[in-house]
Amino acid sequence: MHSLPCLATLLSALLAVTPTMASEPILQPDPERYELVDDLWAPGRDEAGRKNVAEDISGIACIDLGGGQRRCLLVNDEGGKAQFVAIEGNRIAPKKRVDLIGEGPNPETLGRQPKGPGCPDARQKFKELDGEGVAYAAPHFYVTGSHGCGRRSQAFTLSAMLLARLRMTAEGKPDVGEGEAPEAAVETTWRLGDALARAPIVSDHFLKDLTTANGLNIEGLAVIGPDLYAGLRAPSLGGKAFLVVVPVDVLFAAGHEPYTGTPRVIPIEVGEGAGIRDLTVLPDGHLLVLTGPAQFQDVPYRLFRFDPKGTDGPVALGRLAPLDESESRGKPEAITLVGPDRVLVFFDSLKNGAPRRYTVPGLR
Repeated sequence: MHSLPCLATLLSALLAVTPTMASEPILQPDPERYELVDDLWAPGRDEAGRKNVAEDISGIACIDLGGGQRRCLLVNDEGGKAQFVAIEGNRIAPKKRVDLIGEGPNPETLGRQPKGPGCPDARQKFKELDGEGVAYAAPHFYVTGSHGCGRRSQAFTLSAMLLARLRMTAEGKPDVGEGEAPEAAVETTWRLGDALARAPIVSDHFLKDLTTANGLNIEGLAVIGPDLYAGLRAPSLGGKAFLVVVPVDVLFAAGHEPYTGTPRVIPIEVGEGAGIRDLTVLPDGHLLVLTGPAQFQDVPYRLFRFDPKGTDGPVALGRLAPLDESESRGKPEAITLVGPDRVLVFFDSLKNGAPRRYTVPGLR
């Protein structure tokens, strides 16, 4: 007797949601490809002894130098390095690499080193940064580790709990003294992990497994004015993804005291099972948000415009069309603006990130 009202309620909900998805444009990559001058760096060598090529680009941010030239910093989720690239027109030229972390904890890292690992595997490792997001706000590039448990081992990876920043000159070079290595411009902090552990709504998911427990993982990073925005891939709760907002000055304050405040948490309606996969800042101070599966859900990769300081919800700009069959395993992971209505996207699981440019009419 109650099946018809239930069915009507379900249909009503579907009709409320479906038009938004149906009306979104499907964004196709521009036909003109980027030319890579050389391969992008990845740690290690293959069985034949050849240097590995990056297939896990996970973050990018750029300094716009004018005249179509950009100086960018790329990170992948293996190793502890980031790599500079120069972009001019359709040409991408890999440049020098910089060590963001060493082989063990650095006693100069700001804040207090975490002590009580809560991941399913409590063994503590210091191995790789698991870099997942890059941001630029003059004069610094910022790079964050995932701040999550190891994806395969479920272990507590101490090195993934770091946030790094790299001081740059206006010309897009590390701001170091004559004869100094670029690493002299790097500083790191533990305090973002403190903030995540104290963040309303999402803290219960901190140091939980991504796949089995909707565990917290950072995949997007942005800095707007005084604040750093960490975009969470997970948890995804009730169709919402989350931004955790912390003042930059607090994260990088001198000394080794931990962060003891309460960060702001901003929910974003992005759809069931979806999380933030990258962020980039638009000229008007809004965020361009790339979303995709929080774990392995069958949801599309989408772009949204969102004003993190306003009261309106996100504006859907379109869905990224899957790449053709030979590259269908690629997952959009890193975005940056390369024109008033154009974005550059790098893909995880594809050689050199298979960079593609997309025209997004809603950005204008």
